[in-house]
Amino acid sequence: MLKKIIIFIVLLFVVLGAVYGYVYYKATKVPANNAQAMHNATLPNDKKIVVFFGDSLTHATVSFDYVSFLARDMDLQNFVFVNEGINSRLVYNLLQVVDDVIALKPHHVFVWIGTNDLKGSLNDKEYQRYNDLWKLPQKPTKEWFTENYKKLVSILKTQTSAKIVLISLPPLGENIDSIPFKLSIEYSDIIRDIAKKEKLDYIPLNEILTRDLIRQGKRDVAPYQTGIWFMYSAIIAHYLFGKDWDAISEERGLTYMTDNIHINGKAGRILAAAIKEILIKDNK
Repeated sequence: MLKKIIIFIVLLFVVLGAVYGYVYYKATKVPANNAQAMHNATLPNDKKIVVFFGDSLTHATVSFDYVSFLARDMDLQNFVFVNEGINSRLVYNLLQVVDDVIALKPHHVFVWIGTNDLKGSLNDKEYQRYNDLWKLPQKPTKEWFTENYKKLVSILKTQTSAKIVLISLPPLGENIDSIPFKLSIEYSDIIRDIAKKEKLDYIPLNEILTRDLIRQGKRDVAPYQTGIWFMYSAIIAHYLFGKDWDAISEERGLTYMTDNIHINGKAGRILAAAIKEILIKDNK
């Protein structure tokens, strides 16, 4: 009997390990069309190169894949889309790899970054996670975010001939009274002000989504809180049980977010429509 129990426990751990490995692989797999890979590929001369530069929202293994959504659009077949998004990046991390983007000589660069800068500034536990991952030179602050963002824009403006488009952050959670939600507005205001000062195109995604959430009024939704289970449970639901991001949001009573960090298809299609409008306009 004891032997059977031991065998069962061992098999259980093997299965759990396999499940964890599968989900982890799916959630962290680097986009095949990342900047380095595309630099080594032979790109068609008759198409324009569009780089999406950011974090997990662009990486899109744990969020709606707006880059692939755009790539499938028959109206946009004159473009080559590069997904230079990696999970958990801060603006600081983009500065480390911006040369990979510059080397592609892109026609457009869409920058969508800042959620992790915001999260890393919330408390010591958030900061420690990012520091363990990236060995940051300092604790994230709003001032450091602004400094790094300005530096990134300056590099892209001076070292590429690309049209640069800045995108404001999605809400951090949908509880409109919460501090993270309000901070996502403040960080987005910084991005908007940089775009205005540098005379760059700007997609007001935060403004669009937050305006709608505020219009809906106070709802009984949990605010963003430090911790990984709410995110991981969404990832498990997606990869193990085949639920799409919209279904996960609906089950949780959320409108645009799946886990208070990442976007569903409803928000992703709003963003994609704004990006498409810019690309079509510039391609005329």
